[in-house]
Amino acid sequence: MKRDDQIHPKVSGNKWRKLKYYLEDFRKSGKEVILTFGGAFSNHLAATAALGKMTGIPTKALVRGEEVSSNPTLDFCRNCGMEIEAIPRKRYDSKDDPEFLKMMEETLPKVYIIPEGGKGVLGMRGCADIVKELPGGLDVICCSGGTGTTMAGMLTADYPAQFELYPALKGGIFLKRAIDGYLADYQRAFSTKGHGKKVRMERLSIVENYHFGGYGKTRPELIDFMNDFYDRYGIPLDPVYTGKMMFGIMEGLEQRKWEPGTKIVAIHTGGLQGIKGMNQRLQKSGNTLHYEG
Repeated sequence: MKRDDQIHPKVSGNKWRKLKYYLEDFRKSGKEVILTFGGAFSNHLAATAALGKMTGIPTKALVRGEEVSSNPTLDFCRNCGMEIEAIPRKRYDSKDDPEFLKMMEETLPKVYIIPEGGKGVLGMRGCADIVKELPGGLDVICCSGGTGTTMAGMLTADYPAQFELYPALKGGIFLKRAIDGYLADYQRAFSTKGHGKKVRMERLSIVENYHFGGYGKTRPELIDFMNDFYDRYGIPLDPVYTGKMMFGIMEGLEQRKWEPGTKIVAIHTGGLQGIKGMNQRLQKSGNTLHYEG
């Protein structure tokens, strides 16, 4: 396992990777404030808020939905100095619309916008560094995902292995098409001619039967597995992403999915800050994680 959750106690995993080059670009931009988007339990919002506090950069967030005004994630963001505005879901859905972004740029000229989750070519560029740090000779690289940005970024590093993506949401097969589009955007942005995008896509598999009901949803067997995994290996997993991925990998090992001797690495993408909020949601069932991020 590549422990990217240990990069930093507050800005960890793929969120640090995605923010790295956005921060660099912000410093060149002449802007004064970072604005981004996310759900009420967003790892990205927590990481951006923490980064803002560390660097002294003011941060703002538009949060999806008005039904949650306080939870451990949003409270943490506010304590870091992030200004939060909860907006209706319909308005939130326009966050990637070119007209909406143009309006934002015109009305808020000093604001630097980072897309939801840190997606985009700069986020992908940071995620390519994950693979560049791996030793040679690995056969399979496994990663969880929600938008596919992390996997798309890793694919740009052109590491000669099979890549497996474990979607955290139902119907995750659509991510293969999304990743193909991200790679095309990356090639246009960085003029990566001859990168062999088609070959890389042929080495990507979507393992879509470990979503446990959908994004942010769990089942007792997942929580039991994560508690047992922590007791055995001392490694905390998060219930939205890495817990589901590791459940799938361990089941694959039990079912002899891979040939003996296959060298597999699982990317721990962090996300542990959300465990406290998840445990609050699970309290009624009595089936909670016995650790927090």
